[in-house]
Amino acid sequence: MKALIGFVVGALIGLERQKKLEASRTAGVRSFGLHSLLGTMTAYMSELISNPVILVYGIVISTILVATQVYYKLFRTMGKGLTTPLVFSISFVLGVLVGFDTPSPGQLFGMLSVFAMAVSFLVFLILGFKEELAHAVEVITRDEMISAVELGVVILFAWPLVPQIIQIGIIEFPAFQIYVLIVILLTIKFANYLLVKKYRDRGIYFFGIFGGLASSEAAVSSLTDFYVREERRGAGKIAVSVNLANIAMSLRNGFLLLIIDRTFWLFRLYIGVMAILIIMSMIRMFQENRDHEQPSKALYDLKLVSPFELGPALRFGAIFSGVYLIQLLFTQTYSGTGLIVAAIIGGLVSAGAVVASSATVFMLNPALYPEAAMAIIIATIISVLNKMIYVYLGDRQTRLVRIVARDSIIIASFILMYLVLFMLGFI
Repeated sequence: MKALIGFVVGALIGLERQKKLEASRTAGVRSFGLHSLLGTMTAYMSELISNPVILVYGIVISTILVATQVYYKLFRTMGKGLTTPLVFSISFVLGVLVGFDTPSPGQLFGMLSVFAMAVSFLVFLILGFKEELAHAVEVITRDEMISAVELGVVILFAWPLVPQIIQIGIIEFPAFQIYVLIVILLTIKFANYLLVKKYRDRGIYFFGIFGGLASSEAAVSSLTDFYVREERRGAGKIAVSVNLANIAMSLRNGFLLLIIDRTFWLFRLYIGVMAILIIMSMIRMFQENRDHEQPSKALYDLKLVSPFELGPALRFGAIFSGVYLIQLLFTQTYSGTGLIVAAIIGGLVSAGAVVASSATVFMLNPALYPEAAMAIIIATIISVLNKMIYVYLGDRQTRLVRIVARDSIIIASFILMYLVLFMLGFI
């Protein structure tokens, strides 16, 4: 088993190199696989007979092979880049990891082999998607790249420093869980940013969907500003895009519940809320598509903000922390009633923060399931209704506000009926 895995971790990398460098390759599947197998054999034998000289022998041979590749690449072919020699040397290290691996009784391979296979697959993906990665780098501006580096530094330095729990009086504040949620949401926001940036000319609906996944409130504010700049054309389409932002918000919240709630009780209940939002919004989109009002020029021309900026991450962390502390404080003081009061307050700002914090409270105290479920649904209702406020703040004229208010009240009423059925025990 060691010999097989030791060959495969290198051969997988060599498979991509052989396919990519068919004309002038210096190493392929066999060379990479045998190189990693060399590392596995020397590491295993040196450990078996307790003689490190064998491993040193393997390292020397690998060094000679890699140095030969570098010399041939730079001085014989006059090629640019050292990717092939670099990944060739990585294959030897992966083989050494497999050789030193010690599986537990009854297991075929241990953690070192798993790590070697994971790294091999990661290198294969990096090499195989070179063009896609190059295109992604090309479309990122200098300011975005600087912000990405800043965020990356914060993540790398903060990860080992963030404690699991911070004790605040009688409250156990889950600092590391909040930190992980921030990182996950930032990753989602970056993916949304790239999609919106690529497809923005295809319609205003894209921004409602992808922007709503990041922040439905911010998406609605941007939509309203755009509507005003475009001389208030296409109010119906803007209103539908607001509904799509609400759908995206509910999908994001459902994803948060999947991450936090390991019992899936809250997620199963929240499926009904997502279904109401999706069905009602699809009906509105169908009605709008029957209207032949078409703008004279492309609707979507928004100036996007880089998702890498640290400010939004810190604001979300502050909102989540504040809402979570309020919920814990109200829960400690007023039990489940305080959880619902905190949800009403937090829903005006960020339904995602309320959903995440309510689910965390539920995991700490499963007896508060009814209150946590009610808090999540109430926060969603308020998040749907608060779109009227954001539209009104961006445009004081009544046309768009009237349409958004009508849609929001209808959708919120159906979700409220769903909440009543839950409270009565029918759900």
